[in-house]
Amino acid sequence: MIAAVAGCPHPPLLLPGITGRPVAEVEQLRAACQTAVAELLAAEPSRVVVVGGAGPDEDDKALSIVIGRQLLRAAGCRLPVEHLVVAADSPPADCLRAGRGLAEDGSDGRTGLLVMGDGSARRGLKAPGYFDPRALEFDRAVGDALTAGDPAGLLELDAALAAELLVAGRAAWQVLAGATEGCRFRAEAYYLGDPFGVWYPVVGWRLLPTG
Repeated sequence: MIAAVAGCPHPPLLLPGITGRPVAEVEQLRAACQTAVAELLAAEPSRVVVVGGAGPDEDDKALSIVIGRQLLRAAGCRLPVEHLVVAADSPPADCLRAGRGLAEDGSDGRTGLLVMGDGSARRGLKAPGYFDPRALEFDRAVGDALTAGDPAGLLELDAALAAELLVAGRAAWQVLAGATEGCRFRAEAYYLGDPFGVWYPVVGWRLLPTG
């Protein structure tokens, strides 16, 4: 059973010491991630699984997983921590299948998911991928699904468009959709912003009782 979800981005800026000195935008983002992870652990899961996408040159030490585990360490997590790496270009059907398997694997306990994903990196003239007007609408659709606790909305994301918009979280979000399909969640947004031309969503989902 998926008891709770925290969704965080994985820019390298979140790693300790990367910025050299405190940067206000980074500290705000870091604080939001810390809140999301704290709420995840407050749901009292029996284990935590970090879900993250990996590029073609990455493996189990993908940046998404490294940062996810770092966030858990910073929160003092003492639970068993596992991870699921999914290729960033995985077809939606494969992501859905992986998510379903993840939910079934934890059927005897309460699983907390830490899902790592960045939105488009094309939200401004100084963004890593320059500006693409389609980025705002795509990220808005992701934000609507994440802030509504709506797994079905995440399954509708267009994989080809996500790749064009340099979206690093699409595959991980669709794994989340597979792991939580049929469930109802109370969702809360802790941060939605693009301080460096990349959209970073930070959210939390808590399972609602059935009936």
